[in-house]
Amino acid sequence: MKYLFLVNDASFLFEFLGKVSHQITKEGDACLVVLNSKIAEYEKIEFFPQNAKIISKVDWCIKNYDSSKKEFGDLSWRELFTVYERFNLYKYDYEKSLEMVNQLYQFFDYIFEKEKPDVVIGEPPAGLFGLVAYYFCQKNNIVFCGITEARFPGRIDIYDREWTYSKFEKNFKELKKEDFLPEEIKFARNFIEEFISHQTIYSSYYLCKMRFNLPDFITHYLKRLKELKNVFPQYILKRINFKRYDYESEAILNRSFKAPFRTIKRNFQIPLQKNIFDKFNPKDKYFLFPLQYEPEASTLVLATYYSNQLATIKNTAITLPLPYKLYVKEHPGSVGLRSNNFYKEIKKIPNAVLLSSEEATPKIIAGSMGVITMTSTVGMESALSGKLVYVLGNVFYSYHPLCKKVVNFQDLKEKIKEDLKRKSEVFDLEEINLRFILSYLRSSITANIFFAQDKEDKNNYQIIFREIKKWVLEQKKYV
Repeated sequence: MKYLFLVNDASFLFEFLGKVSHQITKEGDACLVVLNSKIAEYEKIEFFPQNAKIISKVDWCIKNYDSSKKEFGDLSWRELFTVYERFNLYKYDYEKSLEMVNQLYQFFDYIFEKEKPDVVIGEPPAGLFGLVAYYFCQKNNIVFCGITEARFPGRIDIYDREWTYSKFEKNFKELKKEDFLPEEIKFARNFIEEFISHQTIYSSYYLCKMRFNLPDFITHYLKRLKELKNVFPQYILKRINFKRYDYESEAILNRSFKAPFRTIKRNFQIPLQKNIFDKFNPKDKYFLFPLQYEPEASTLVLATYYSNQLATIKNTAITLPLPYKLYVKEHPGSVGLRSNNFYKEIKKIPNAVLLSSEEATPKIIAGSMGVITMTSTVGMESALSGKLVYVLGNVFYSYHPLCKKVVNFQDLKEKIKEDLKRKSEVFDLEEINLRFILSYLRSSITANIFFAQDKEDKNNYQIIFREIKKWVLEQKKYV
């Protein structure tokens, strides 16, 4: 089989996928590496085997892009919106925006026609590059394999959709109590207890979102500059040839030079915003809305039409019946990042209560009438705790029976109204939770993405690749 790897500037993942690709070539399968940007190429290419076929999107566009062709298939502005928000590309005018999509469309049209991959591997679509590749997978009936860290420590998920594995729900429905193995029950119970009590922290969140201590950041920033000391000069020397076709490298350059100033501003802002938050009142009747870190795929891709969080909060608040309040809790990774005006606008809403990230989430969930979320992991925590969850976006855990997918704000209003009338209790929560965890666990693979960076990497890539290949062959039966 031919495996096509999508490589962009995402952190951590490509050391892992590079080692998987070495195992692929060792076992006789073909490996094709497609690079979105020059900076990704200069930094990530060393992780992949020398006998892999390498194709640079930028180089291909320099030689082959035809600006007179205007074809976009069924793509929409949504795919472009993801990089506009993340990379702050609002300086791009209408024509340049269309060109950015058109370049990727022509490139992937060529790749799928010429190379005919059997499977495409990368992160779950998190931006324009991944979304266009995913579109062509759907168009050509090619297996898409999105690798991401699982919610279980030491395991990975494989998604065949933008936000989930399509068989999670099927597995959940087919699982019976008599199918549970004793060791699985023990694992699931321990995980649920630790997860809802916050003893377990989702590791990528910990690594990526909590770095706002100024001395730590300076150390991290200097280390990162050292890692990129040969990358940036290579790009800058030929930037005049590349930049028309390389939005990602341009964004990385811009973001890298602004990062220390952004962090300094954040550290000054944190103490100034400390008193803007309200206090939790256990006597209130309320629903919880967890704010989400942004910009990232959890909002831009998985909850595109709700990603203006301020507008979503306002619309959510007015769906609630009197006298209920909407408790809006800040995300720990966003402390110091949002403007005072953002918080002030929330506080103008009569029934909104703004809570600090330091408030205990388990306590707030326990006292709530339910949780309303776009895609936050707090939703999964709430469902496992026995609380109703109203899901606005698309997220993997939404097949849990206590989760309710919301179509629009009117639908949210009607669902809340009906649930408050019924006040139904869940008597079989433990069995539901065990089935949910096991349906998810059995679809994940033992592997740790972060081990790939260690000198003593504990991953067994032969087993990992064979598990991935088994998954791919199973998917090929249905595409």
